[in-house]
Amino acid sequence: MSPITDASDTPSSIFDQDNALGDPLDEVKDPAPTDPTTQDLSPADEIQSYDLKPPLPSVSQSNVEALSERLFSSDHLKAILQDPTQASRFNAFLRNYRPQDEPILARFLESQKATKAVEYANAVAHSMGPSLGHDQIAAHLDSQFEARSRRTEEEVVEEALPAYITYRLVQLVTECLVKEITGNNAPIMREMVSGLAEVYCLSDPSVADNPLVYASEEFYNTTQYGKDYVIGRNCRFLQGPKTQPAATRRLIEAIGAGQEICETILNYRRDGSPFMNLVMIAPLYDNKGNVRYFIGCQIDVSKLIIGGRGLESFEQLLTQDKAEARFGEKEKHKTPLATMGELGQLLTNEEVEVVKKRDRSYSRGSESSTPVRPGTRDGTRPQRRILGMESAQERSLWAHPQLGSSGRLPGVYQNFLLVRPWPSLRITFTSPALRIPGLMQSKFLDRIGGPPHVRDGILDALSHGVSVTAKISWLTSAQAQAQAQQQQQQQQNAHVHHPSGGSNPSNDDFDLGGSGVGGGTNGSHAGSEGRVRWIHCTPLMGSDDKVGVWMVVMVEQEDITGHGGGAANHHSVASPGGAASAKYTGNRLYAEYLRREGRDGWSTGGKGVERAGTNGSAGGASRMSSKRSTSLMGRGRTVDR
Repeated sequence: MSPITDASDTPSSIFDQDNALGDPLDEVKDPAPTDPTTQDLSPADEIQSYDLKPPLPSVSQSNVEALSERLFSSDHLKAILQDPTQASRFNAFLRNYRPQDEPILARFLESQKATKAVEYANAVAHSMGPSLGHDQIAAHLDSQFEARSRRTEEEVVEEALPAYITYRLVQLVTECLVKEITGNNAPIMREMVSGLAEVYCLSDPSVADNPLVYASEEFYNTTQYGKDYVIGRNCRFLQGPKTQPAATRRLIEAIGAGQEICETILNYRRDGSPFMNLVMIAPLYDNKGNVRYFIGCQIDVSKLIIGGRGLESFEQLLTQDKAEARFGEKEKHKTPLATMGELGQLLTNEEVEVVKKRDRSYSRGSESSTPVRPGTRDGTRPQRRILGMESAQERSLWAHPQLGSSGRLPGVYQNFLLVRPWPSLRITFTSPALRIPGLMQSKFLDRIGGPPHVRDGILDALSHGVSVTAKISWLTSAQAQAQAQQQQQQQQNAHVHHPSGGSNPSNDDFDLGGSGVGGGTNGSHAGSEGRVRWIHCTPLMGSDDKVGVWMVVMVEQEDITGHGGGAANHHSVASPGGAASAKYTGNRLYAEYLRREGRDGWSTGGKGVERAGTNGSAGGASRMSSKRSTSLMGRGRTVDR
C-alpha cells in the first residue's frame, strides 16, 4: 500500500521538508580577534577552556523516541522477568491471552539460564586470579546457540512484550476513562492522559487504501493535521522515522483480515514531534456480518511513559539507566555470588527445591561458604511476594483468546454505539457487547429514559453537533420496544416508511454517506426508568465539516474499570470464520446480553423478545440520584440528573 500523495506544494509534515537552509558551517569566516584581556593559550587549550561540557538532555517528552526504544527493548523484558511480581503478571498475561507465546518465553528463559551459568563459571574463574597475566575463561557459549538465543529473544521482544505493555496501559487508561466520564477523575490524571475518549477516526475499507472518511475534532488537535489533509488519506501519515516496524506490520495484518487490534505505537505530529499512541481499532459489521467500516480510538499516553509513571517495570529500568549514567557503567567482572543471584532469579520452583535439598553437611565450614537463606540474593532481605492479587475486574477487560475475533475492544470501549446525525439519530453500528436483537437501526433516543430535561438536553446537543456527556436511564426492556412499535405505527399512518429495529435492514441502512430521516422523539419516555448508564457522545466530522456520525461510549458502572456490569461480560460471541465472515446467532447474543443485565428469564411473543413479567423498569431500578456528569477537555455540554 502506497500513501496518497498531496497535490499541494505545501509540505504535509516536517518529514517532507528538504533542508533548504543549508549547513551554517559551509560559510568559512575569518577567526575573531582574541580579547586582549585574556591569557594567551594554545589553540587546543583555548577550545577546552570555553567548553562547559553540558550533560546530554534528560529523557523527556522532547525525546520520546529514546523512551520508545527503551520501552520495547530486551532490557525492559529482562527487568520484568527479574522482578518476581512483574514476572508473575507477565506470565499470567501470556497464559490467559497469548498462550502461543508461552513456549517461546520458556525457550528464552532456558537460554538465559545457560548464559548466566556460563557467566557464573567465568566469574568463579576470575575470582581465582589471573593466569599468566590474563583473565581465565572457564566456559563460552557456542555461536549457533547464541544465534538461536538472539532470535528467540527478538521474537519475545517484538511480539509478547508490546502486547503486555499495551495490556497494562489499557488497564490504566480504562480506569481514567471511566472516572472521567462519570465525573470522578482527578485533575492530575486528566493532565497525564490527554484526549480521553475524544480522539476518533473512521475509515472505509471498501475504498482503495482504506482512507479516513470521518474524524473527531480532537483527532485534528492531537495530530496537528487539518481536515483537508486527513480526510481521504490512509492514516499511515502518522508514522515517522522511529515507528516500530513490527507494530505497523501487525496493524496492517489485522485490518487486512478485518479483525480488531490494540497497539502502543510511536507516532508523529505534523510538526515532527513524537508521541506514544495507544491505538484501538475495531471493525464495524452490518447485519450480514460484513465489515463496513473501521473505528479507531486513540489516546496519547506519552506522559504515562515518561519517567515510567504508568509502568512500574519501566520506571525500574529508567532508574537503573539513570544510576548507570551517573555512576558509570556496570562493573566488568561480577562476583560469583552476584552472578549466582541473577541465575537464581531465573530458576523455576522445582529447580529451587532441588537446590534447597542439597546435603549441607558436605559444605565447607569457612565463612565464605556459609549458605545464604533461600530466596535471598547476597544474603539481603528478599523482596515481598504478592499472591492472589489478580482481580476479576482486570480479567474482564479482555476477551478470552478462545473466543476468536469478534470486533471486541478491551476496557471502556467494550460498549459503544455509532449513531447517525440528527435528525435520524438511528443506531447504525454497535460493539459486540451490545449486539442484541432489535438494537441496530433503532432510534437512539427511544432507549433513553428519565426526566424530560435529560432527554431534551441530549437532543439539543446532538442536533447542534455539540459533544455531550450524561447520566441516563438506558431502556432495554419491552417498554422501549413498545414505544418503537408505536412510533412505527404512527409513521405508517403518516405514509412515512423507516426500517424499524425488528425488521431486516438493507445495506443502505449501514452506509454512513447520509444522515437519514425520522429520528425525533416525542418525549413519551419522560420519567421512565431503566438501568443506570453514563454516555459520552463525540461527533465525527466529514470532508463537508458536518457531523457524519456520533461515537457514543457507554459506561455501565462507575466504581469499576468499565467491565460491562459483571463477570459474564468477560465472554463475547466469537466469529469462528474470522471477522470478515462473522456470523452471529441472535439467540446466543441475546442470552449473553440477558446474563450481563442480570435477567434470568425471558419469553418470546410476536416479533419482540420480552422478559417475562417485566414492566419496563429493568429489574425495578430506583430513580437515580441527582449527579452531575462531566464533559471532557473543557468542551461540550453536561446534563444533570
